[in-house]
Amino acid sequence: MKERSCEGRQRLPVVLLASASPRRRQLMAQLGLPFKVAVPPLDEEQLERGYAGPAEELGRWLAERKAEAALTLPEAAGCLVVTADTTVILDGVSQGKPHDADHARSILRRLRGRWHQVVTGVAIALPAQGQQPAVIRSSQCVTPVLMRSYSEEEIEAYIASGDPLDKAGAYGIQNPDFQLPERIAGCYLNVVGFPLCTLSALLQASGLILPTPPTGLAKSQPGHLCPWSERCLLQPGKSMI
Repeated sequence: MKERSCEGRQRLPVVLLASASPRRRQLMAQLGLPFKVAVPPLDEEQLERGYAGPAEELGRWLAERKAEAALTLPEAAGCLVVTADTTVILDGVSQGKPHDADHARSILRRLRGRWHQVVTGVAIALPAQGQQPAVIRSSQCVTPVLMRSYSEEEIEAYIASGDPLDKAGAYGIQNPDFQLPERIAGCYLNVVGFPLCTLSALLQASGLILPTPPTGLAKSQPGHLCPWSERCLLQPGKSMI
């Protein structure tokens, strides 16, 4: 990606996306803001082990810690920093990212045929300016997800593909070949890992005027939760995949 200066226009500042996720980079591009990417050195597993709050708040807490770390990067000077963290919660417990194939297998078996929550915390941060300290604002999006009663053979084939090993809850809803979720009740982009509705609300609350959402989604339709994705349309009792 071409490097950009962070001396952007006031209404459209350059964003520093502090994430190594290619999915978040693709979705960030849809927002229409100039951005660049830099990832702070952060041991997320160690950070998570020090968390003592409720599992439902973990993603938001981690996003805030990522924002704090990103503000120390030279690339953050003059930029608006954006961070995110996604957690998969089953029975009040974060399932985390699998350490290996056996761990992925265990997570997928626990989730099979059951509802769980996908929670993505999003944080934005403005660096300190003069006597003004850095400001971090955060929010989160929660989407209930029902998994199919997939077979052991499907689990093994999915693990063999390598896709589960870098994802919270050991699955990606956007995978075209392995559709493990049966139904979602909320924001599709949240389950992907980057709810643009939540991010855009945070940016607008900070006084930023954003580009118009994609054509045809600018005005919310009945059932729409997110103007950034038509797949957020609620259809009770029907699969959204």
